Amino acid sequence: MSWLRTATQYLIPTLCMVCEQAQAEIVCFPCRDRIAQNRLQFGPSCQICALPIGPHQSLCAACEQVKPAFDHVTYLDLYQEPLRQTLHLLKYQKRLACASGFALLWNIFHQHTLKACDADVLIPVPLNPTKLAARGFNQAWEIAKRFDLPKSIRRIPNLVICHPTHTAQASLNRAERTASMRDRFELKVGAASMIHDQHIVVIDDVMTTGSTIHSLATTLKKSGAKRVSAWTMLRTPPWES
Repeated sequence: MSWLRTATQYLIPTLCMVCEQAQAEIVCFPCRDRIAQNRLQFGPSCQICALPIGPHQSLCAACEQVKPAFDHVTYLDLYQEPLRQTLHLLKYQKRLACASGFALLWNIFHQHTLKACDADVLIPVPLNPTKLAARGFNQAWEIAKRFDLPKSIRRIPNLVICHPTHTAQASLNRAERTASMRDRFELKVGAASMIHDQHIVVIDDVMTTGSTIHSLATTLKKSGAKRVSAWTMLRTPPWES
């Protein structure tokens, strides 16, 4: 019935999540081209945290000095337009269709990453119970469950518990974020056996200082994880973190 689905797309158009123009898919082709142009501007990046580096470097100065608990970061675009506002629509205006759009873009621009992924388990960065209750969904999981992953990778949405903090991360500087994230994550009872000696992929919507992923990766590795990779939709450049 693929012909019916195709016909329905054009007879009952949707709005592009980026430009909000009526068309057949959740992200129109001009907006895909704009994102592709953004991606062409990416220069050399740190092999661990993915921040910009010089042409003859492999790691940034921060990772050279102290390597984080996570092993590698992959991202879709920098924290900039056209996707920054779209992410806000997903998180703060509950436009869940945008999760499908972000997954579509990831499936398009990271086909090789998905096909070559040797991970064992995929998890979202968990929200603390208060934030999850207020928002009604975990945006990272809504995106992650729509990835075109190899069937060998298990998707587990509730492997880790996130303890609440009293201050929003967005209001903190780098040092304060790092301090606030210490001991914030805890594996659920019995979960350690599911990650022992496993490669874990952690999904997040935005990565800024990396303190959240570092804290989560620390918890996972203390519990026996072999490797932790991070996939984030948007990566905040160092001049904005």
